[in-house]
Order: sequence, then structure tokens, then C-alpha cells
Amino acid sequence: MIRQAKRMDFPFIFPILKQIFDEMEMTSIQKLPFSQFYDLMQYAFHSEAYRYSYRRIWVHLDEAKKIDGILAMYSDRDQAIIDLALRPFLAKVGLPETVKIFTDKEAQKNEWYLDALAVDPKHWRQGIGGQLLSVADKIALQHGYHKISLNVDQANTTAQRLYQHKGFVKTNEMMIGSRRYDHMIKTLS
Repeated sequence: MIRQAKRMDFPFIFPILKQIFDEMEMTSIQKLPFSQFYDLMQYAFHSEAYRYSYRRIWVHLDEAKKIDGILAMYSDRDQAIIDLALRPFLAKVGLPETVKIFTDKEAQKNEWYLDALAVDPKHWRQGIGGQLLSVADKIALQHGYHKISLNVDQANTTAQRLYQHKGFVKTNEMMIGSRRYDHMIKTLS
């Protein structure tokens, strides 16, 4: 089953999402103590506008109704506000307001952007990522978008194959943090 995330889901979503943070090796995250980063992400998750707000995340539930996969997504227009939403929480975790976690603009004009797709490693290769991607198509169309995009680490060939299988095509490359990514799009009819 797939549903939109709920406020109470953070403790189950964060470990899955953290896989992406670890893979990205972003200095802005690595230099923060884990507890401080966790608290910051928890505040932001409960907000309405942040890129990893419960409002922007869909979850896949296993047979025991436990979260085993997540997908965070938003429109290109939301990109202007998703990280500003983090500012009010910086002081609450003891960080100066000038701290920036994510600075790269990842979505391009007129794209419904898939920011994060991750599955609990115990559930890899069970089709969960593909199921979440199918939901993304429906959500994008509901919001009036006919183009979905994502960025995939060039070193992650498994993810690249999944996206190609689901109809995504590489259009260009970009740097996010210190890593090179393929920007891929899928056109919806």
C-alpha cells in the first residue's frame, strides 16, 4: 500500500531517507552532529513547506503496515521555497540562521521533481521503487505536470536501470554537492 506520509511517520522515514544523505556525502550534513541534524530534519518534516515535509513524501507500507520505502516530490515552482522553510528551525537546534544544508537547484522549469526515492535495504529488489514511481506519475498529472524529472548519481547504476525501465531518459548532467548526477526526465501523456 502507498499513502501520503503522516506527521507521526518521521522516526520510520528518517532512516530510509538517511541512506540518500549518506550516499551524497554532502559536507553541509557531515559537519553537523547527528543528533542536531536529526532534530533539524524532524522539525522540518513537521512543517508544511520543507522539501522533506510530510506533505511532500509518499510512503510504501509492507504487509505488516511498516514503512519500507519513501518518495519525496514537488513542483519546480516550489523549489524557491522548500529550503527557506528550514530557516525557522535552525535556531531551535542551535545553528545560526546562515547555515544552508541544500543549495543546489535540482528541478528545471515545468518539471514535477522527484527529490528522493529510497527503500529500506531489507526490501530491495521487491519492486517497491517502481510502485512509488508509478504513484509519482499520477500525482504529477493531478498537479498539471506532464514532465517528471529526477537526478541520479552516475555511480548508482542500479537506480539508473530502474529509471530507464520506467521511461526516464537522460537529458543532461549536473553537480549536486560534490557529486555528478544525470538529470533524467519522463514525459507523461
